[in-house]
Amino acid sequence: MQSDVTSYQWKLNSGKISDPILVSKGAPLSRTIAPDQAGENTLQVLGYDDAGNSSLTGYYSFNVKGAELPSGIWHLDNSGSDSTTATAHTLTTGGAATYSALARAGSHTLNLDGTSGYAATSQTVLDTGKSFSVSAWVRLKDASRNYTALSQAGTTASGFQLYYSSAYKAWIFNRHGSDIAGPVITRSISAMPPTLNVWTHLTGVYDAAAGSIQLYVNGRPQGEPVSFTTPWNATGALQVGRLHASAAYSEYFAGQIDEVHVWSRALADSEVIQDAALEDEDATDGTAGSPLMALLGSWNATTAASSPIADESGYGHSMALNGATLAIDPDNPGDPDLGLPSRQVMALNGTSNYASVAGPLTDDTGSFTATAWVRLDSHKLADTSKSYQVQVLGQSGTTQSSWGVWYEQPAGTTQGKWYFGRPNKDATGASWTKAQSEVAQTDTWVRLTLVYDAQQASGDETDTATHGALFLYVDTTQVDGDHGVPFTTPWQGGGQIEVGRARTDGAATRYFPGHVASVRVWAGAMNASQIGDMYADEQ
Repeated sequence: MQSDVTSYQWKLNSGKISDPILVSKGAPLSRTIAPDQAGENTLQVLGYDDAGNSSLTGYYSFNVKGAELPSGIWHLDNSGSDSTTATAHTLTTGGAATYSALARAGSHTLNLDGTSGYAATSQTVLDTGKSFSVSAWVRLKDASRNYTALSQAGTTASGFQLYYSSAYKAWIFNRHGSDIAGPVITRSISAMPPTLNVWTHLTGVYDAAAGSIQLYVNGRPQGEPVSFTTPWNATGALQVGRLHASAAYSEYFAGQIDEVHVWSRALADSEVIQDAALEDEDATDGTAGSPLMALLGSWNATTAASSPIADESGYGHSMALNGATLAIDPDNPGDPDLGLPSRQVMALNGTSNYASVAGPLTDDTGSFTATAWVRLDSHKLADTSKSYQVQVLGQSGTTQSSWGVWYEQPAGTTQGKWYFGRPNKDATGASWTKAQSEVAQTDTWVRLTLVYDAQQASGDETDTATHGALFLYVDTTQVDGDHGVPFTTPWQGGGQIEVGRARTDGAATRYFPGHVASVRVWAGAMNASQIGDMYADEQ
């Protein structure tokens, strides 16, 4: 250390460099810096004098033991078995709890009625007096009162609670200050209200070393960590779907809970992001590392008997035809003389026709994927004195579509491109972030796939504010780069899913001229390999 040093900066591994830390001239500095990866970590430190001159960079490398595995993993695939290899804690259902096939991952999910249904272990799982983390996928059906996803019981109160609060109209991770009736409660609160009937990933982290709690929604921290300095150990059972307070159980969850994970340590931001990505861990079938998808809606005009078009996903979201019709595919008109059948598709006139599904279906702040088989009719766009923007599919908000995929053709040409875009706000004057294709083919069938990956790093891997990216595929070709187009300001569209039109600056616009064969929507960010395999299966 040099005697004229007045500030320091540090950098860990590939993370961003810290802000300058001021000190008295020549004074030493002590900082607690948590490693962010297993194996070798390298810390770099620089000192500066009053004139801004820097010292030589100091390097310190150290090894970190691999992170401890989860203390409990419950896939809830028609049972409460714990998948951890250490001490297993089986969840036993109670009340009106059942299992449903409409799962976020796997074959089933826990289905709770909001009145008496829950699942619980027979023994304590976490020492809540020490660091711990909990996470779950939840699908809330009602917002009229409090609903608890996870907690662990003490004698009178609970050691923690991950829940929806009707008073705050928000997701909350809290800690009770003591094991008494009416304890002081410390809360980490979500920035936006929950969206009902969509899958959302919640994580709560208590960091004993930092003396703080932190809520994450879909991998994003909600505000800054909140100070909590009175930890205590709740020695009761882990509760899925209810709260223990004032020595009684209440706040039973209404909806579905899936993929419950708990750790006896504080997760790093990068680990929360990884957990929210929900990747396949089965190494026996070649799919390890691929995102686990949940089909939320599937509408096939080629097999529809009538309007509305039935939803084949199991969720029962039928698609209404608003002027749109079921018509013959121009490329497959059939030939009765040769015994060749025609193919049925949805026809849209480009001026007033569209189809709609009551929504939303996805948590737009999390990862989602949608596909559509479309055929754009070029003769409706032949007037080159005009420019055209015509939308295939999107999620409507109040003023803008929260997301959409469309075709755009400037004046003076008969060529255009496909776009997948999202605006930065649900208000007039929104700025749009877009992924765009090469010159689009018209008068032929193409499959458009749009992906919003909420966990994709678009900058510093350790900076959660820089995660989120848009991906667009035409057939199997990904456009605009391997890492997508960064988009880090997602917001939730609260309206319906619309096929054949958009919402822009408060008006219904961009009516699509052409045909649509099928539309599907998933929770999760499908990767290129999955998109290619699905395309091959559809040929």
